[in-house]
Amino acid sequence: MDITNISGLLPNRTNGSDVSPTPLVRGELEPYGVQIFRLCLSAVICSVGLVGNLLVVIITSCNRKASTAVNYYILNLAIADLGILAICYPFILVKNEDPIHWPLGYFTCKIIYPLSDIFFGVSIGSIVAIAIDRYKAIVRSIHAQKTLQAAKWVIIFIWMFAFIDITLPLFFVMEYLVDVHGKGTIDCTPNWPMINITLPLYIFSLSFFWYFLPMAIILWTYVQIAQKIRASKNLHKDMRNLVGKKYNKESKKARKHDDQNTKALKILIPVVVTFASTMLPFHVFRIVSVFVPVGRFEYIWAIYNICTALLLANSSVNPIIYSLVSEDFRRRFKHVLCLQWSRLHDNVSVRRAGTFTTRMTSQRSFNTGL
Repeated sequence: MDITNISGLLPNRTNGSDVSPTPLVRGELEPYGVQIFRLCLSAVICSVGLVGNLLVVIITSCNRKASTAVNYYILNLAIADLGILAICYPFILVKNEDPIHWPLGYFTCKIIYPLSDIFFGVSIGSIVAIAIDRYKAIVRSIHAQKTLQAAKWVIIFIWMFAFIDITLPLFFVMEYLVDVHGKGTIDCTPNWPMINITLPLYIFSLSFFWYFLPMAIILWTYVQIAQKIRASKNLHKDMRNLVGKKYNKESKKARKHDDQNTKALKILIPVVVTFASTMLPFHVFRIVSVFVPVGRFEYIWAIYNICTALLLANSSVNPIIYSLVSEDFRRRFKHVLCLQWSRLHDNVSVRRAGTFTTRMTSQRSFNTGL
């Protein structure tokens, strides 16, 4: 995939339809000890992410009675992260282990390889959609049914825009490069026309639409949500002081509503912080590579692999956040592990800390409390 393709940054590399490069020794790029550690760490991250996101898909798919817009977005996010871990990561491994040789054939090079990048855009777009949905539910108080109807169209738009902005340009520039001596495939890499103009435009477009703009939208929505929750709590506090005991019944309902909104914010914050911190190094690396010939640096491969590991971590960590923050998700997680499939359809959330049972509301996500 071009998003994580570093082969064009390496030394002894030419760009053209007929290539006869000087082979790179793998040990020159990365010590074997570091390579083994990286592969083991990446395997652990990838395995945890595959299991976690698969559980999210199972949990969100089984409970149709609790379908909400945010559940659709969480399901979409989990599917995109599964695509990154199960499809994109193997391509990363192929390019890492032999940067100038491509063993997967013409069709994979021209179609599957660039198409896999769509999962990165869909993952990011889903996080933005979750933030906007929570803003509309908490700040604007838009009815859940209206957002549910719009959610399917939003998801379709996310996939289409990710395809147009990320994948479509690659279909026109990906080249399957063959050795002039007939020794087989040499590389699968983008060959940009007017590379000094088109490649920077493409990189800046990706960074703007898939990192900086999403971060700006997410931060704005969360500031609005935090202000709304704070104002609501202050209002109810003032009402209790003015009215006294007569306001107790309404006060309990208000506190419960504020607590649900606060819980949603507490879950969303680590998701966004993780997204911001794990994606930033790669975008910085990619932008810097436009202005600086990074292939000359001795430790460029190590830096690149750190950025790649962080990309994998971003796709693996969300299920862990759900399980740490949401009691309901942990309960359904146990149901899946114990093969208690019938209990996944249970739409009742039992609070062990109290003596009462509460029905889920249509504005609340059953598996994360959002």
